[in-house]
Amino acid sequence: MDSIHSKLHQPITAEMLYTLVEHTFGANTHVKQYGLLQGGLFNTTYRIELDHPKYPDVILRLAPERVQGDGSEHSLFDPLFSFERTMMASEPIIYEYYREQGIPCASVIACDSSGMKIPRTYMFMEFIPSQQLNDPSLLAKDKKELYRQLGTYTATMHTVQADTFGWLQADGTIKGSTRWSEVLLAYATETAAKAAQAQYMAGVGEEILAILEANQPVLDQVTEPVLVHNDLWEANVLIHEQQGQPSIAAIIDGDRSMFADREFEAILSTESIDFHEGYGRTLDMSEVGQLRRFIYRLVSAYFNAYVHEHQVNQHEDAQKYQHRTLSLLKEWRERN
Repeated sequence: MDSIHSKLHQPITAEMLYTLVEHTFGANTHVKQYGLLQGGLFNTTYRIELDHPKYPDVILRLAPERVQGDGSEHSLFDPLFSFERTMMASEPIIYEYYREQGIPCASVIACDSSGMKIPRTYMFMEFIPSQQLNDPSLLAKDKKELYRQLGTYTATMHTVQADTFGWLQADGTIKGSTRWSEVLLAYATETAAKAAQAQYMAGVGEEILAILEANQPVLDQVTEPVLVHNDLWEANVLIHEQQGQPSIAAIIDGDRSMFADREFEAILSTESIDFHEGYGRTLDMSEVGQLRRFIYRLVSAYFNAYVHEHQVNQHEDAQKYQHRTLSLLKEWRERN
């Protein structure tokens, strides 16, 4: 995926990069070299080598800049969701949860959402020498063990509980509801509103919202909010070698984490035997359990279709998710 074509991925000037380094690490810190990392579609990411005794190699991540309208109807269209505006600022808290549970994760050096230096939230993190889980050089037998590890860490993550469903905020509170249906409905409602404003997939949002509203009692049978990563795929799992064997170095990009039904974690819907062996918990195979997972797949497919089409300009992936959304709706109509 080419980040250059993303609407949200916006590089900064060298001058601004030096300013952020100086503000975080001190005026005497010298930038040896830096480079813009490719592959990210949402945040803009740099690797920076510093002349610094404690932090010689760091990552700088910058959230998208807020859309500034000029007053016209079209210019006021902001493709981002409300939770996406605050999620990077909450990421240090998410990683603290991970560390407390022994889950390997990124180490945050500083996070600034003040807007004083740049009108974007930004974060400096320690660089982790590693490769991603989707690196083609990994052997099949090694990936089997890595997926077992990932399953184990995911199960551990899902033991972290809260009193409220929803999105973590920078102050540690959760923006949401004690009812899971209300959080999921708000998520789908915002997706439908964004899609309607963009004139995308007409009528689909209304149909999905009707399904959610009719099944609120089923969703509200889930009463334990647990921490889910919500973006757990191979690119967000870093691998390094320990004692001659590959192992998970860190689970990264936890900014989309939320407190939700544990089965909202999309990776649980995969058929990876190795992952599920590590996870060690069965899915709810009752009729209502399967219904909930169907609704999660539908809401997620619709959300991803919008994101890939109107946030990151990945039209081929958008078509895949659009097709998945329409297929799930067709399946729903045939069932009901």
